[in-house]
Amino acid sequence: MTSVGRELGGAVLRRLRDAGPQTKTQLAEALGVSRTTLTSAVRVLLDEGHVEDGPLAASSGGRRSTSLRLGSGRVVVALSLGERRVRVAVIDGHLTITAGVSIDLRDRGAAPGTVPEVVQQAVRELLADRRPTAFGCAVAVPGSTLYDEVRDGLADRYPGVAVAALPAVRAMAVGERHSGAARAVDDLLAVRLGNGVTTASVAGGQLAAGDRSHAGQVGHLRVEEFGPACACGRTGCLDSYASGVALVTQAGELARRGRSAGLAAALAGTGELDLADVVAAAQAGDPAVVQLARDAGQRLGQVVAGLVAHTDPRCVVLGGPVAALGGHLLGDVRSTVYRLAPAAQTESLQIVLSEMGERAVLVGAGAEAWDAWIDGLSTLPAAHF
Repeated sequence: MTSVGRELGGAVLRRLRDAGPQTKTQLAEALGVSRTTLTSAVRVLLDEGHVEDGPLAASSGGRRSTSLRLGSGRVVVALSLGERRVRVAVIDGHLTITAGVSIDLRDRGAAPGTVPEVVQQAVRELLADRRPTAFGCAVAVPGSTLYDEVRDGLADRYPGVAVAALPAVRAMAVGERHSGAARAVDDLLAVRLGNGVTTASVAGGQLAAGDRSHAGQVGHLRVEEFGPACACGRTGCLDSYASGVALVTQAGELARRGRSAGLAAALAGTGELDLADVVAAAQAGDPAVVQLARDAGQRLGQVVAGLVAHTDPRCVVLGGPVAALGGHLLGDVRSTVYRLAPAAQTESLQIVLSEMGERAVLVGAGAEAWDAWIDGLSTLPAAHF
């Protein structure tokens, strides 16, 4: 098959992944090619087992056509390496999670240097009983420091399997657009609130990456000239107000100063607080913690307002562990953005909490794994693809 044919084969696979089963006529129209050209590419994909016959399409008055779908034996493995959990999922050809496992890193006593081993163990545990044929793997991580280490470890462990890595917020954006709060929205802004604040934007259906794929590190934007110290060495950064680490630190101060009885009790019981304690106190209506969440929402809203003015999204989705603060955070993000961003851009703007939670990251990582596998197919010799 020619290089053009290989590219068309890849386009067919992506279309079936994103849109579900399609007839040949639907595929030809969506991809802008003739039915004859498409049939040639599909024949190779059928012979290789990459696609198979799907359900009968709805009748349009004549004989019902058989659709095509991705081969049921094709799956990928997606990993989400969160702040304290490793989540592993098997993702089928339509980006549906068919099986998964979640491992608490604290239960495993995982030091930073052992995380790649924990990841590999999680993959082994998931595949041990099911033994699916995995054709690709992608890992989404909240920070960039473990990208190469985790990806290379998986590549060594599973030779011949396409392995990719991407920031968790980029995976979140893809997952939310595919099946979450921003379903089918071509222009959106994803904001992930974890140990740092990161963003990813989708414009015209395409993820923006930037010159060195470092786009979205907004947690180190200064929102106050003389604010708390940030891990980056500066002061007053957004991370020092709205990240999970900052909120736990501030909650600890509230507990020690007697401002929150609930947090004080949690601190006395365990000797330290974590984000779950802060979220529980907020959900219980603790006035001091509610105000903490609202302050974080206002600071975050300042930055999101600028991003809205620059990217003009139709939807902003807040996700990540800190988003569990819910309405106490969301309300002030909304009011700040609507107050500061240009009115013409906020008139129909939706600002919502993620419906999927960390599942959005897994789905987005699954999409990246499928892309890595499809890209690998498109580089094979013409006789093979």
